[in-house]
Amino acid sequence: MKVLGLIGSYRKSGNTEVLVKEALMEAQKLGAQVDVLRLTDLKIEPCKGCMACVFKQEECKIRDDWNIFRKKLDESDAVIIGAPTYLLGPAGIVKMIIDRNIAFQTRTLHGGSKPGAIIGVAGIKGWEPFTMALLNVFMFTCGIKVVDQAIFYAQGPGEILLDETAMERAKKLGKNVLQAANKPAEDQTYLGEQGVCPVCHQNLFSLKNGFLECALCQVKAKPEIINNKIRLSFDRESLKAHRWSEALFEKFFSAILDSGPRFLSQKDEIKKRAERYINFPHTI
Repeated sequence: MKVLGLIGSYRKSGNTEVLVKEALMEAQKLGAQVDVLRLTDLKIEPCKGCMACVFKQEECKIRDDWNIFRKKLDESDAVIIGAPTYLLGPAGIVKMIIDRNIAFQTRTLHGGSKPGAIIGVAGIKGWEPFTMALLNVFMFTCGIKVVDQAIFYAQGPGEILLDETAMERAKKLGKNVLQAANKPAEDQTYLGEQGVCPVCHQNLFSLKNGFLECALCQVKAKPEIINNKIRLSFDRESLKAHRWSEALFEKFFSAILDSGPRFLSQKDEIKKRAERYINFPHTI
């Protein structure tokens, strides 16, 4: 069983790297083979939005290190991703790879058989609202089923080593990932702390037509006030057909593919209307 640790931090031997490696050490102690890839050592270009990977089923034409990441991912049985918080969310390398992962989607639709875990690191509580959410998106776009996740707090490089509770939690995360990897996909369950959303365990909700909807999963819940506390009653149908479920994911990509013929039929008219923008502003 091979567990891959992905480090999304530019600080070598910083808190993120320490926590990911602590989790890997525990997995190794329990019999796993482990490997590490520092995402920040890769040269990753931004997605150009050409959509050839979707419409033409072609390999991504950008020549950079994304395929190194992809190969490491393919070779692993389980994945642990760790990243620090910059301004309210994880380091930019995480989002860069998320965008490029669209090239996975038409091939994985949707997988989810490979388990993984998330390590988020922040310096100050309350300044990390999108860190875990975007790390979940990273895993979803890789076709990885999140079985554990935890946010840690430390500021100075390596300071997390002084937090024994945090280090024990990292060990538990490594153990949980390996435990899940040794089970069939249908028997893998979520082993981390329960969050508000039953699917992604995040707490990012928006109010839509009287329902609260998870920003990540589109799971719907009816808010109720019981004993002066808000309680959420989740819609069973949306729990089955959340954003990352195979059925809804296929529907999403079908909608993208259906847009191709419509665009081609209107291409000449779009080109004609776009002419006024090409040379704007005019050089005097």
